[in-house]
Amino acid sequence: MEHPIIYGVCHDIAVARVAVAGAPRRPGVVAEIFRSLANSGISSDMARNTAMPDGRDDLSFIVAESDAATVLAVLEQARDTMGFDSVSVDVGIGKVALIGASLRSNSEIIARYFESLRDAGIAVEMVTAADGCIAVVTRERDAGRAAHHLKSTFQQGEPSPLLQ
Repeated sequence: MEHPIIYGVCHDIAVARVAVAGAPRRPGVVAEIFRSLANSGISSDMARNTAMPDGRDDLSFIVAESDAATVLAVLEQARDTMGFDSVSVDVGIGKVALIGASLRSNSEIIARYFESLRDAGIAVEMVTAADGCIAVVTRERDAGRAAHHLKSTFQQGEPSPLLQ
């Protein structure tokens, strides 16, 4: 088993969450949504697709807050063609990430990450985890506090010499 290395904790409050509700469950819908964004020069992150019991899907992802109005306009224009029910944007969010290497090789890392957020009273709205990053979306007002608490958590315990 590789030993995880923690490089640091970062947060960003200049993000917005986009929610596309009621997309038809058919191959290609998600591709169409992200192609329309790419054609407008919009990058996205932390995409999550949820299969709803009614046979439709809800998709959410984050974008730069500065792109929120463009995303809303692009997707509203394509709504009838793509067949989804609605699109909305939430600009009151923040992203908090633990950056490192081999983070998934040690089950304690992700457990400590979420325990730290719990202990700080931070509600998690979206999650993504990969070998090099564990990130959450939370309310914008909580992002700085979450980052501070995570940094304190991961400076304790096993040494992480690269965490500043």
